[in-house]
Amino acid sequence: MNILYITEIYPDPKRGIGVWGGGERQFYEISRRVADRGHNVTILTCRFPGQPAEEIVDGMKIHRIGLSRNPKTGGARKTVLPIFSYIIKTARRAMKLAPDVIHCNTYFPVYPGKMAARSKGGQPVSTCHHISGLRGGMERQRSLVWGLLGHLATTIAARLPHDRIISVSPQCRQKLIDLGIREDKITVIPNGVDLKLFDSTRVEKVPNQILYVGRLVDFKHVDWLIQAFSEVLKEVPSAKLKIVGGGPERGNLEVLVKKLGLQAHVTFTGLTPTYDAVTRYYNESEVFVLPSTVEGEAIVLKEAMAARLPLIAMNIPGSGVLSLMRDGKNGFLLEPGRPELIAEKLVHLLQNEELRKEMGAAGRKFVEKYDWDVIAERTLQVYQKAIEDR
Repeated sequence: MNILYITEIYPDPKRGIGVWGGGERQFYEISRRVADRGHNVTILTCRFPGQPAEEIVDGMKIHRIGLSRNPKTGGARKTVLPIFSYIIKTARRAMKLAPDVIHCNTYFPVYPGKMAARSKGGQPVSTCHHISGLRGGMERQRSLVWGLLGHLATTIAARLPHDRIISVSPQCRQKLIDLGIREDKITVIPNGVDLKLFDSTRVEKVPNQILYVGRLVDFKHVDWLIQAFSEVLKEVPSAKLKIVGGGPERGNLEVLVKKLGLQAHVTFTGLTPTYDAVTRYYNESEVFVLPSTVEGEAIVLKEAMAARLPLIAMNIPGSGVLSLMRDGKNGFLLEPGRPELIAEKLVHLLQNEELRKEMGAAGRKFVEKYDWDVIAERTLQVYQKAIEDR
């Protein structure tokens, strides 16, 4: 098959660009494995500073056009013109490529993908990571106007005619059904994890190190974790907190760390240039915390389970986290907005090595069915079904 992947961000570890989020990681891992299986793969993505317009990587042709995202963090840009420019330029290039299947990463790539499919007849497939709703959009953008625009763009993209939609979790699938999308069009294929990479990375444990990996944006609520950590130190004075990732909230979070006098115990690594590097952070840590209130599925939880770490996350109705967490088995699900509960569970885990190992083993067993090789094969089956339906 000739397969075109359209995604705003396609990770470029060689240049330290785009290694930021789960949705981007999914397309990166699947496309490489699909190419390894002998299919003709082309990537159509944004062009960040320092990247060539075209190149061949691992046998795949990569075309880079426009820039709809923040060039430093990969976050949404609050300006309309670059987004429209990206959509039009991408649609024109996709039409010239004329693939058999066009797999779009939500949400803006869906628009050029659909234009190209309608013009040239390629079968459109889209992956939906999350439907946050108007309230969630406002929380993510911290703006009524941009939250509303984001909600509309997301909803319209999801409701466009698709041959197939891949949902990363049962919770996301239900939200798509609630939007009026036919159940038989939706296939649940979760994100995967590179188990071989985690098993081959050897590092020493850093005693009592707590880890967060993800974007530093307000709805991730890393401030709750920092507040909780200040209480943890009263019971576990040797505890350390490593915060991996970048984003617009980093400055505010660093101010909070200084205000609480935690500078000697908290490390901000910034954006991690390679997946190998972030794997080392997982393997050296003792506990993983994800205080986020907006998650389509949370690939970082799977990565933490691959490293045999016990988990702490928020119990949010409709969150994809609920597909991965078994409260009291591989970690703890907590009420959001209560840092004192995070502190209580952290102390409990740090002071109980046997419990950490027990929960870590349960998580590792759970995540072994999510190897990226399996996920890629399931995705190929969706492509084949879309072509057969035509």
